[in-house]
Amino acid sequence: MLRDPYRQLFFEANAASHKVRVGEGGLSWPDNVISERINPGLGSRLLVAGLTAPEIIPALRLRLGLTGQLVILDPSAEALGAVTQNDAFWSVILKAGAERIPVMDSCLDAILCWSSFMALGPLGQITDEFFRVLAPGGKVFITYDRLALSKGPRPCLTGLQALFLKTGFARMDAEDDGDFFLFRAEKVPGFGVAHSRMGRA
Repeated sequence: MLRDPYRQLFFEANAASHKVRVGEGGLSWPDNVISERINPGLGSRLLVAGLTAPEIIPALRLRLGLTGQLVILDPSAEALGAVTQNDAFWSVILKAGAERIPVMDSCLDAILCWSSFMALGPLGQITDEFFRVLAPGGKVFITYDRLALSKGPRPCLTGLQALFLKTGFARMDAEDDGDFFLFRAEKVPGFGVAHSRMGRA
């Protein structure tokens, strides 16, 4: 029997709308967090940098829809091996580090680091790469869930703002409710262009 991706996505989307999954922190996990706080948008091109939570992939696929593109990036073959066969069918999987992302300039609409940003590598290089691969208007989302926050220190909001501002990002904001941390930064068209060119000279 031939696989019909449209039929499959239709049934998965309907099943997800009737299912409520609540994590320890009281958040609907991961569907409501992604749809209400991140919301990549139908048809978006989204990069997941650092695959620390493969369980978020189905929720991201449903938000992107059939016209969207999900790219999963991690240097660890073991981490990428956690992606299910069904999720891999819908995704582009790249075994690479975030300091040199093997995609063209300005080709992505959003980047999501789910409890992974601080462990990705040299943060200055990584934010430069994020700026390079995002299209104007593209956004970076850095999240830390309750489990990640219980294992290590909270991300420093002031440090994140300074790092992303230096890279050329603007329109930054954050949420921190104790159990979930979310930082957003946007590549505003025309803002930070001079910095980007100076950094490559």
